[in-house]
Amino acid sequence: MSTVEFWGGVGVIGSSKIIVTDGGHRVMLDFGMDVPAGADLFRAPVTVRPERHLAQRLRMGAAPRIGGVYDPALLDDGDPLAAEVMPTALFLTHGHIDHCGLAGFVRPEVPVHASPETVALLTALAEAGDGLPGGDPLWHPVAAETPVTVGPMTVERIDVDHDTPGASGYLVTTSDGVLAFTGDIRFHGRAPERSWHFADRAAGCDLLITEGTALGLGLPAGPPRNEDDVAGDFAAALTEAGQDLLLLGLYPRDLERVEEFLKIAGAAGRRIVWGDRVASFLRATGIEGVLSWSELGLAALRAEPGAFVYQPDMGTLSDIAELADLPIGPGTVWLHANGEPLGPFESRWQLFTEWLDGLGVPLRRIGSFGHATADDLHALVHRVAPKTVVPIHTQAPDLLHPTGTTTRLIPRFAQKYRMDGREA
Repeated sequence: MSTVEFWGGVGVIGSSKIIVTDGGHRVMLDFGMDVPAGADLFRAPVTVRPERHLAQRLRMGAAPRIGGVYDPALLDDGDPLAAEVMPTALFLTHGHIDHCGLAGFVRPEVPVHASPETVALLTALAEAGDGLPGGDPLWHPVAAETPVTVGPMTVERIDVDHDTPGASGYLVTTSDGVLAFTGDIRFHGRAPERSWHFADRAAGCDLLITEGTALGLGLPAGPPRNEDDVAGDFAAALTEAGQDLLLLGLYPRDLERVEEFLKIAGAAGRRIVWGDRVASFLRATGIEGVLSWSELGLAALRAEPGAFVYQPDMGTLSDIAELADLPIGPGTVWLHANGEPLGPFESRWQLFTEWLDGLGVPLRRIGSFGHATADDLHALVHRVAPKTVVPIHTQAPDLLHPTGTTTRLIPRFAQKYRMDGREA
């Protein structure tokens, strides 16, 4: 009998971790860093020694106690989690920390599969000194729609659209039926056809596991903002700023948007200046024309602020005081395009906005939602028409309402379920 367990994404947005077991083999879908329901005990300025990172997370309940997955060298002596359980293969949907953040802690013999674009992205982050905790695992790039055999199961990666390159959904064929997992998905980006193709490939599956981020967030009614809206707002802000400096908060892992913003800024006669950490990452991905803060310097920025857009490194906010040295003019605004800190739910957000208030810099949010809207989620479920749908990666799974003969399962943490949605 094949079973499914949910070790993350239950009642929270993020931290996806799904285990499918069949015939003495396990397939893990995502291994995301846990998103805390309360305070994040590992937020800055807390630092951890790399060799103790996993053990301390396990001790504080910030990583799930799944046996036979973690590298024994990173566990405390005598921890029963070090015992071998069964052959396991890990498949990642994309390179966001809430889906891949624990992948560096897996046992050396566990292969970690992902799209070639995701592997390239995470490798570039590692080269820039911003890699996965625990280091890079044993990467296995997987071409789209090429089945991988894990014991009696086959796993097939399907391209989907999300706000980072290489985003994937998966189809897992087990002895008892087919499971489909969306990963993070959207239908209002530059390539919605990828996501609808996934829906068509998953059609009629036994179990559809879908992200449900938008459910319960109270997003505005009507069509969501799309990439054309984002690009248009950026171009307009460049014009409105005149000869004043613009500040930018763009999520660097959205390489499509990075390249688009570089072109828009160039057409307006400006160059984007990146903090050194981000500049190093972007160069490692192969993006051309990257100008770093160290190359430009404060004197050049002060001499001609209207020639630049500046994105500081905002990973820890440890350098936020340096904003006070910048040439802030009446036209200066901070354009927040889904960059760090990500939003009011983050512990860093209040300090970030307090500094902007102190400097008199308006915050203008020009990003677009990286996930499927509630309407699109319902359209997805209707199109797939699975026997059972499981909403995870959401705080409000009860707001997903299937139609027809599809039943809904709201899972419990670490509970085993059969492919028909019943408890095992």
